Amino acid sequence: MNIIKPLFRVSGMTLISRLLGFIRDILIAATFGAGTIADSFFIALKFPNIFRRIMAEGALSMSFIPMFSKKLPNKNEAKVFFREIFNFLFWSLLIVVSIFEILMPFFVYIIAPGFSQDPKKIDLVADLARISFPYLFFISLITLLCGVLNSLGKYLLAASMPIFVNISMIIALLYVQTMEMHNTANASLLLMLSFLISGLFQLILCIYGCKKYGFFPKINFPRVSDNVRKFMILSFPAIGAGGIIQINILIGSIIASYEDKAVSYLYYADRIYQLPLAMIGISIGIVLLPELSREISAKNQKNINLIQEKSLEISLLLAIPAAFGLIFLSQEIIMVLFERAFFTFTDTLATSRALIIFALGLPAFVCVKIFQIMFFSREDTRSPMIFAAISVFANIIISIVLFQYLGYLGIAISTTISSWINLYLLYRESLNKRYFIYSAKLLYRVIKIVLASIIMVLILYMLQTNSVILKFSDRSIVNFLILLCYVFIGIVFYGLMCHILKIIELKSFFKYIR
Repeated sequence: MNIIKPLFRVSGMTLISRLLGFIRDILIAATFGAGTIADSFFIALKFPNIFRRIMAEGALSMSFIPMFSKKLPNKNEAKVFFREIFNFLFWSLLIVVSIFEILMPFFVYIIAPGFSQDPKKIDLVADLARISFPYLFFISLITLLCGVLNSLGKYLLAASMPIFVNISMIIALLYVQTMEMHNTANASLLLMLSFLISGLFQLILCIYGCKKYGFFPKINFPRVSDNVRKFMILSFPAIGAGGIIQINILIGSIIASYEDKAVSYLYYADRIYQLPLAMIGISIGIVLLPELSREISAKNQKNINLIQEKSLEISLLLAIPAAFGLIFLSQEIIMVLFERAFFTFTDTLATSRALIIFALGLPAFVCVKIFQIMFFSREDTRSPMIFAAISVFANIIISIVLFQYLGYLGIAISTTISSWINLYLLYRESLNKRYFIYSAKLLYRVIKIVLASIIMVLILYMLQTNSVILKFSDRSIVNFLILLCYVFIGIVFYGLMCHILKIIELKSFFKYIR
């Protein structure tokens, strides 16, 4: 079973989406900077995004795909199951969204208690959140439809969905720039509306895609069938387990709201490390869950072990050098992407410090995703839920303690530490339950990957200190090109070191992805 080809296709779409996301964030930074409007916008954006990642991308995907994959050999049975779950979600989401719309100011106080001293800030967040939250309705149904497509081996449409969000928001931001509405409440409201409209467009596309393969959703009055009951039983534990990173970020936002600009610093740093996380962890997750579910259903132990080990190996092969690169070039990355207009040099330094800390947790964030899938594909959602609860508790305690001494950096540190705790617990339990078999060969390769990454950074350091050409200046376009050069040189030397250390054979690698 070759998961590398679909993985690179999904990663390619993810890269396009994230690059557009960076353009969007550059425009947001230039339009709003790091201040009251930006903090309000980012907090309001967290409402649908956190629920999306916990419920839609976490519980829904992890529960639906293994069950749907088992029913696929009988298409009529799979179709009935899909429509039952679609109807259940459709009506449940309508109720949830309606409750939040009515009680939004109350929920704003919970999510951002530090804003309570400024009534205007609270009102703006509530207005923005009322626009953004219905996106949860769209994206949850989109995730279900994408789960159908992924289970059928049709990955590209699902992977391309975020592209449309970014395009819609970029158009809105360019309009704001043209109308000179910089750093205003009206600009933030318009931007949030573009975010919501993109959700409706994505849903229409996904419905068309599923109809093409014979899975057209029909809206009926929902009934709680055996399928729905089992789906709910699997989903509730997965809500805690699948969204551990998002729960940590939510806790960080609540605490960060007590420090001026902290929400913005953490948001911009989070956006940077989310690129490798999405390209590696999330992309592998999209491909791994349906593939692994099929092999487990077929009881093919040899393929199960091979897929799991290869997934971890590929993840660490990419995540470890990415972490080293983010740490080494943290200040330069933030400067090139965000430092302009309302985003100052002081903001760059503050954000780069948070990025360094998040980067230290990148391998853990990626591996947590893969180990969770090992459990979910076996319909074991209870164990990850328990470990998620433990790591969230650790995150709360560490955040509260460190915030008093280190401010927003304490939040970044606690998020990283809690993710490593979660990874350790998942790894230990996967060995105990024989979901994962320890491999000395994998450990040996990880050591060589770390060595290759260190050599890559040393080469970049020598270039930075000795090269006259690769010096950053006060010209944005020149700095962008220099940053691209550093990234390209780093990738080339890392690839060569992997070849020299026999971590990968370049000829075999390119044969796999053709």
